[in-house]
Amino acid sequence: MIPTPIKPSADHYKQASYWVSLLHDGDCSTQQHQDFQIWLSRNILNQQAYQEVEAYWQDLGALEAIAQEPLQAARASIRQKQTQRRWLSRQYLAIAASVLVLVIAAPFIQLCLDNGNYQTAKGEQKQIQLSDGSLIDLNTDTELRVSYTLFTRKVTMEHGEALFTVKHNADKPFEVAASGGIIRDIGTQFNVFQQADKVSVTVLEGEVSVSKLQDTKPQMLTAGMQYTYSQNGQSQLANNRDYIDVGGWREGRIVFKGQRLDVVLDQLSRYHAVKLNTSSPKLAALKVSGNFPTNDLILALNTIAASLPIKINRLGADRIVLLASGKVK
Repeated sequence: MIPTPIKPSADHYKQASYWVSLLHDGDCSTQQHQDFQIWLSRNILNQQAYQEVEAYWQDLGALEAIAQEPLQAARASIRQKQTQRRWLSRQYLAIAASVLVLVIAAPFIQLCLDNGNYQTAKGEQKQIQLSDGSLIDLNTDTELRVSYTLFTRKVTMEHGEALFTVKHNADKPFEVAASGGIIRDIGTQFNVFQQADKVSVTVLEGEVSVSKLQDTKPQMLTAGMQYTYSQNGQSQLANNRDYIDVGGWREGRIVFKGQRLDVVLDQLSRYHAVKLNTSSPKLAALKVSGNFPTNDLILALNTIAASLPIKINRLGADRIVLLASGKVK
């Protein structure tokens, strides 16, 4: 199983927020700068958390202006106490300021927790729940990257298949980048399957738009429509009457209706560490229909063999070839 990459925790982001607030405070001392460098060099998670929080600070822009009044009040209060308690150090000012900034910055710290790479191994499925209420279901052998900022929500598909159930926000669009195209949510549930340079977008609910660099205007899709495009510019639009079955993989099944055998084998192999082939072009062209399990390869192959003139020949632990068991037309 492919391990999920480690990413910063809430504590990393809280520490990073403390250092961001301290470094943006004009009273940061030389010793505190040195302490920050020591903290930053401890591990890559500190570095990643700091970079993300600093980026969000810059994104917000007006954060210091928003926080200026409460920060000044906090500093004045603590300075007044300093006259009564000489032992209070300047670092307590930074701590008080950072607490206030954390309250203001909490929304984008939560966004940081959403961000990162997510992936599944062959046969594995995973659901991601994001802070805005959106859900991403990852199918087998899938990798994607979530990049949330204060003003945008973006997912980049590296390969595989995912079903998106998006919490719509007109002021903060949800976009999926896949092989040169941008799929933009208009309040919907949709499935994206990226294989090599070919991408299929199927809308289950609502509406999406698909934009490509070579197009002058986006392709609009509503429920029941499927749009397939590739990097070479080819595309195809269809009303997919079987669109409900597109998300069947979440229940551990895959549906074929009059599909070529070689295509069926390619799809089944996505879920198993086994290479599947046919012994001839005639066998590869045979048509397959049925509802097959994704977690039981032998059952799926036996079901296919029961309806077609083929037999199963295992050539080791990682290779199966389908042979003719009779005359193939």
